[in-house]
Amino acid sequence: MKFDPQFFQAFGLAVLFVSLYVAEHIVPARKMVWSKKHDLVNMLIGALNLIIVFSGGYLLGKLLASVQSHHFGLLNLFFIPQTLHLILQVIFIDLVMYWWHRINHLIPLFWRFHKFHHKDEQMNSTSTLRFHPIEQLLSSLMKLALFPLLGLTDTGIFIYGFLFFPVILIHHSNICMSEKTDHIYRKFFVSPLMHRTHHSRIRQETDSNYGSVFPFWDRLFKSYTKKPLGPLNFGIE
Repeated sequence: MKFDPQFFQAFGLAVLFVSLYVAEHIVPARKMVWSKKHDLVNMLIGALNLIIVFSGGYLLGKLLASVQSHHFGLLNLFFIPQTLHLILQVIFIDLVMYWWHRINHLIPLFWRFHKFHHKDEQMNSTSTLRFHPIEQLLSSLMKLALFPLLGLTDTGIFIYGFLFFPVILIHHSNICMSEKTDHIYRKFFVSPLMHRTHHSRIRQETDSNYGSVFPFWDRLFKSYTKKPLGPLNFGIE
């Protein structure tokens, strides 16, 4: 059987999703009445979005292959050792995702679709899947336009995805993590409490903590909120 990294990545994510979903029922951070309808709706939305994500990913892969054959893109303007090249790709992609997320809050047209994600009042692992299909389409178009200009490769994007998907699953989940552990975890990755603050009904808190994988962008660009002002209520005002 030929090794297919995409298949094993997808299988690993499915196992992680199921594990988190079970764990957050056993040791929840917030005790609440679980709604099977809420979770099923989010999963169905996620299934629809997968079509857009995989279609965009397929087109992006074809485009990047063509770009790489011509040594086009910012990172290809310089001689960079392969390992450093991959590290820079991961950093660049996460920086792009930070600003893309922030733009979705700042520009009213984009917020019109992004707020669909924030309307979820019962945040758990299935909230990771809840994005408006138009936002997913716009995100795919952004990547098709920008990633070739940066000189990214399929390998770099795969490595980033290996980090991105588990991190966002964890920080959307309702799994219990002590505040002390959360603050240790967020030294390396965006943590659950950090991202739950982003889902607060208070707009000042909503417009903060935009990071996807790495937490340092929020500190660097002055959008970091250490913890919520009071008890967290999810949704939008």
